[in-house]
Amino acid sequence: MQKLLFTVPVLRTLRRMALCTVLLLAGSVLAQDPAQKLRIACAGDSITAGIGAANMKADSYPAQLQRLLGDAYEVLNFGVGGRTLSRQADPYAFSPALQAQPDIVICTLGTNDCKPYCWPKHKNAFVKDYTELLLLFRKRNPAVKLFVGLPPPAYEDRWGISERVLAEEVRPAVRAVAEAAGAVLIDFDTPMRNAAHLFADKIHPNADGYAKMAEIAAKALRTHP
Repeated sequence: MQKLLFTVPVLRTLRRMALCTVLLLAGSVLAQDPAQKLRIACAGDSITAGIGAANMKADSYPAQLQRLLGDAYEVLNFGVGGRTLSRQADPYAFSPALQAQPDIVICTLGTNDCKPYCWPKHKNAFVKDYTELLLLFRKRNPAVKLFVGLPPPAYEDRWGISERVLAEEVRPAVRAVAEAAGAVLIDFDTPMRNAAHLFADKIHPNADGYAKMAEIAAKALRTHP
C-alpha cells in the first residue's frame, strides 16, 4: 500500500480547512441553542389573577413580577377567581399550569378554603391534597423549583373569608405543605400587614399591593435560585 505524502504547504492548508470547519460547526451549534427563558407558572385564586387592580392584565402580581425579572424569565398567570385547594369545594384546576411545563411554580391558595362551607368539612385533607398536587409538578419535571405562598392578610371578614381562620389554621397548614413538599415558603402575609391602603376591597390587593407581592416573590426567587 502506498503512503500518501503531503508537502508542508498542503498540510498547512488542510489544517486551516479543518479549523474553519470546526469554527463553522461551533457557530452553527451556538446559533441553534439560544439561551432558554425560565418559565414560571403562577397558580392560585383571584389574588393571583389580579382582581382588585384596575388593569388586571398589566398589574397582577405575575405581570409585575415579569417586569421585575426581565427577559430571562417567562411568567405565566394561571390564577382563577373563587377557587379552593380543597378537591371537595371549588377545586383549582392544576392541569393548565402542569401542561405549561414550568421550571418554577409559585402556588398561592387557601384564602377561599377558609370559608365556612369549606374549611370545617375539608381542612383535614388540606395538607395532604396540597402536597400531592404540588408533587405532580416534580413528577413531570424532577428539577422544578416549588414555591408556596402564604395567603395575604384579610382586612375585613367578607364573602366568608375570615382573617382569624387564615391566621390560626390556614397559614399554619400552608407552612406544613411547604415543608412536606420540599418547597420554599413565600410570605405574602407579614410584609403586607398594617397596610390596608394596599388593598382594593380589604381582601384583594390593588395595583400597589400587587407590586408589593411581586417584590416579595422576586426576592424569594433571587434568594433561592
